[in-house]
Amino acid sequence: MKHLTFVVLGVAALAAGCGNNGNDGIGTNALGYYGDVNWDNAVMTGSGTTEANIRVNDDDSVTVQITEGPDAGETATFYADGSGGYFNDDVDAYLQLGYFDDPSIKDGPVVALIDVASDDENLTLMAFRSSNGMTAASDMPVTGFATYRGSHVGGAAIPGDYLGYIEGGFQANVDFGAGQLAGAMQSGLGDITFDATISGAEFDSNANSIAIDNDYGVINQGASGVEGGFYGEGAAGMAGTYLLNGQGPLNGAGAVGAFVADRD
Repeated sequence: MKHLTFVVLGVAALAAGCGNNGNDGIGTNALGYYGDVNWDNAVMTGSGTTEANIRVNDDDSVTVQITEGPDAGETATFYADGSGGYFNDDVDAYLQLGYFDDPSIKDGPVVALIDVASDDENLTLMAFRSSNGMTAASDMPVTGFATYRGSHVGGAAIPGDYLGYIEGGFQANVDFGAGQLAGAMQSGLGDITFDATISGAEFDSNANSIAIDNDYGVINQGASGVEGGFYGEGAAGMAGTYLLNGQGPLNGAGAVGAFVADRD
C-alpha cells in the first residue's frame, strides 16, 4: 500500500475469486460495496453496491471485470507482488486474496477489497465476497447456535485525520432457529458491531443495528450496511462485506471492507 503524509491509503486490494482453475469462465461471482474517497481531504463522497466477475488464472494472476458500480465495464489482470498481494500498474490498483482457514469450505479465495486511484483526486474502494460455494438452502441449519471466528480488512477514511487500512478480528454468534446473528469486528476505529437477519444462506444487517464502540449515532444507518453468506457443508464458514458512512462527529467518514470466518 502506498503512503502519503500520515498513513494515507494509496491504492490496494483484497480480492475474491471463483476458484483457482484458469479454465473457469468469468461469471457474475462477486458481490459487495464501494465507496468513493477524495484523496486530498479523506472525505467519502459517495457509496453503494457493486458487482464484479473475478477469475484466478493458471499462472495465479487474477482477472477482474467490474460489472456494476464505479469503473463498470473495466477489466484488469493483477499479478503477484511477491509478498502475498497483487498489483496492476496500468490501472493504478493493488489486490490481496482472502481465504477460509479450512480450504475444504471453499477452494480458492472468498472475499475481496479493491482500491483504484482513478485520478489525482479520487480513490474508489470496492469490497467483494464470492457468490460461489455458498451453502445450499436445504443444507442450512434451522436450529441451534454457532460461533464463527476470523478476520476482516478494509479501507477507512476520516476527514482531515486518516486514510488507510483497518483490520482485526471478526466474530459472529448465530442463532439459526431465530434466523439472527450478532457480529463484531475489532479495528483502529473501535469495535464495529452489527445484528443481521438470515435468509436462506445469506444475511443482511438489521435496520439501525450498526455501531462503533456501542455508539449508533455516529453511523448513517440508511447509507451503511453489512451483508454476507454462509459457505460449505452445514454452514461451515461465513464471509461478507461492510459499508460504513459516518454522521455527526464522523460526518464525511466512511469504511469499506470484507470479512471471512470459520465455524468453531
